[in-house]
Amino acid sequence: MTTSTIPFDADRARRIAAAREAVPDHAVDRVAEGMFRTDALIDSAVADFATMGRGVGWRILGEMLHTKGPSLSGTAPDSLRELLTPLLNPPDWFDPEQVRRGAQLWWRFAPAVIIGLGGTLMTAYAFGDLNKPQAMNSRSEAMAAQRYEETSRWVLAATAPGALIPGGTGFDATIRIRFVHAMVRRHLRTCGKWQRTEWGEPIHTSGMAVTIDGFLLMPLAMHELLDMDLREDEREAIRQLWFWIGYLMGVPDELLPHSIDDAADISRAATIVFAPPDEDTEVLTKALLRGGLRAERVLPKPLWPIAAPVVRPVMSTLVWGGTGRIVNSYSNPEGTPPRNHPVILTLRQVAKVREHLRRKGRLGTDQDIALRQRAVLEGALNLMKAVTDPVDPRHAVTPARP
Repeated sequence: MTTSTIPFDADRARRIAAAREAVPDHAVDRVAEGMFRTDALIDSAVADFATMGRGVGWRILGEMLHTKGPSLSGTAPDSLRELLTPLLNPPDWFDPEQVRRGAQLWWRFAPAVIIGLGGTLMTAYAFGDLNKPQAMNSRSEAMAAQRYEETSRWVLAATAPGALIPGGTGFDATIRIRFVHAMVRRHLRTCGKWQRTEWGEPIHTSGMAVTIDGFLLMPLAMHELLDMDLREDEREAIRQLWFWIGYLMGVPDELLPHSIDDAADISRAATIVFAPPDEDTEVLTKALLRGGLRAERVLPKPLWPIAAPVVRPVMSTLVWGGTGRIVNSYSNPEGTPPRNHPVILTLRQVAKVREHLRRKGRLGTDQDIALRQRAVLEGALNLMKAVTDPVDPRHAVTPARP
């Protein structure tokens, strides 16, 4: 498929033409074509699961992930073996030590990660086609806070240093999130409401790539904004972390971040090619601003029903509104990076002191720093009694409880 053969949409054609004025053609082509491609390997596996006895496919998946595959080669469907074999036996280019180092460096300063995480989630809502899986699945509007908690738990699992090797907890969680996407995609394709010409395929490869690039680029941008310089080799290790995660998630090679500049080109092309904000953008964003953090859960449980109507919207607006303003102003090429935003000014001073101590060796190793910084997000989630795990694939299209 080429951009000349994708389903015709006059508005998209105009956006593609506009993107070519700002971004290299090859990036525009890959984004436009990727909107009509999906993760075919896992789609086949999920289809096979549907023909098996209740829970059989999920049991086989769990056993293959925990035993690294070989013992179950005779009982697993061909689609699952085709999916997992290259993942359980990584290609030669996979460097586990670089990926481990990338995870350590990505967690050098938790606020940069947390702002980048929030910004990446908000980006998915900002486009009138990319937001449709969230809007139609109903989970995000009614359960904005739980979606954030589940995504945060996955990020914590996937970026735990050393956890992304086959058999590791991050590896397991990432493969299961890939199944979540496939389950939602299967539901959307069969619900009779999906508009392929207008929106592309549900959870298409370009959307997956942009999400991976967001987790790569936004925290790096925050490090720059806070005057925390990362060396080129450090940035490269972080790129390898997200390249590997993208590979595990099913992002095709042509959309993986082969360099930071290439990731930026893909992201920039997508922001122009994807549809502009629509009513679903407003609904989903408002859901974040009013209910994106279940902050009342820091209180004793009997007080939750009383405090939630006040505490939840106040804290959600404070956190998500601030995150949105910082990310939007920084990402807007016509805007001014928010160097004088009060939050940024404060964090920059904290970062300056920490960087001085780090260079003096007072903060310990990169591993020591990463473990403490990860505890910032994990501690906040625990304090709010957040869900303890990423969403289970079997529950991916079932609305959760508030």
